[in-house]
Amino acid sequence: MLKFLKALFGMEAAAVLPVSPVDVPLAELESWLQQQRAPGLAKLAEQLALARQRTTELAATVREKVQALQSAQLMNPDIPERAKDFMQGNREEYSRRVLQYADTLVIPDSAEALPPFLDRHEQDAREFTQGILRPFQILQEFFAHESKEITALLAQAEQELLALKAAHDQTLHAEHASMRTDINALIAKQRQRAELRDQLAALEKQRTEAEQAIRALNTEEERLLKDTTRQAALQKGNEAHQRVAGHEQKIRDAFANLEPALRKFHRMGTRNVKLVERYLRDPVATLMQDLHLNILEVIADIQRLLSFDRIPLGDKKYHVLDAMQLLSKDFLGTWMREYGQLTKAEKNAQQAVEDCEASKTLVRVQRMRDDTRRNLQLAEQRLVAAKKDLEKINLGELKEQLEKKAGEIAKSQVTISL
Repeated sequence: MLKFLKALFGMEAAAVLPVSPVDVPLAELESWLQQQRAPGLAKLAEQLALARQRTTELAATVREKVQALQSAQLMNPDIPERAKDFMQGNREEYSRRVLQYADTLVIPDSAEALPPFLDRHEQDAREFTQGILRPFQILQEFFAHESKEITALLAQAEQELLALKAAHDQTLHAEHASMRTDINALIAKQRQRAELRDQLAALEKQRTEAEQAIRALNTEEERLLKDTTRQAALQKGNEAHQRVAGHEQKIRDAFANLEPALRKFHRMGTRNVKLVERYLRDPVATLMQDLHLNILEVIADIQRLLSFDRIPLGDKKYHVLDAMQLLSKDFLGTWMREYGQLTKAEKNAQQAVEDCEASKTLVRVQRMRDDTRRNLQLAEQRLVAAKKDLEKINLGELKEQLEKKAGEIAKSQVTISL
């Protein structure tokens, strides 16, 4: 019977229907949250209007009661003047603080302005309570009824504000504000990830194109290197170089035989010391710069010293003598003239190689390949950096946090699709 009556009068607890999981795209998450919050905000708006009206009425009644308190007469007028002064001072203090507090009970007309008002009211109420305690206790000895009426009205106003705060808290204002920040952060990270992926794709394409270009340029280089006209010019250039090298070797051999005498002559510190140093380092280059053949003076000095046995050479003396006999003015003059002709022929042969169309194209191809290789290296460095940046972006953790918060709001499992 009891069970029947409970069912008849609706006393049974309503069955909680399971809520289906919700899938919300990230781009629509904020508007979805607003929809979830809309009923609570509508309820808050209604309660805000009622609370504003009630607190306004209560504040007006408080002001009337304060006026009544200020004009109230003592039940026992036969008290000492000192006690009357003490009462009057506390009544004025109590009235002043109550009126000041009543002036703060102006609830804003928008939900957006409610959080700062409630925070400010909490501080006002704390200061009011601390300041009113002693005057209120003293007035209980003189005007207990009037002061209690005022305090009761203020308590009602406080209850209105507490109920309003509870209704505001149910709208999850702080949670929504936090989620908006998280949503913007996730969208920014998602955009950054997309940009990095586009950058990686572009860099991969750039690398592939550079590798293909390098292979094509290598093939072209091989073709140009085998060009018959260029090969013929190179052959002439090599032959000219060999003739120059062979001609240089004649002087190097002669001065190699003369070297023991040159070194001993140099250590003796006689004239032409600097010239001897240069011939010891590079006889070919020095001879071509020695236009007046001052080396002949050195050779003459060595011959003179050898005649007086001033330069001991041992077994090397005969090689030195052969070298000095060879290095005559006619020999050196002829050698220098022929060397000039040979080096000019070599230069012309080298220029012929450079002027060849295949060589000109080869230079351009090699320059292009070098540039492409540098671009490839730069693209690979950027690829490594972009991959590292992409690895640092973790959307999963922030997405899970958002799904958890959204699930608490919707009282259901929420999945955010990116």
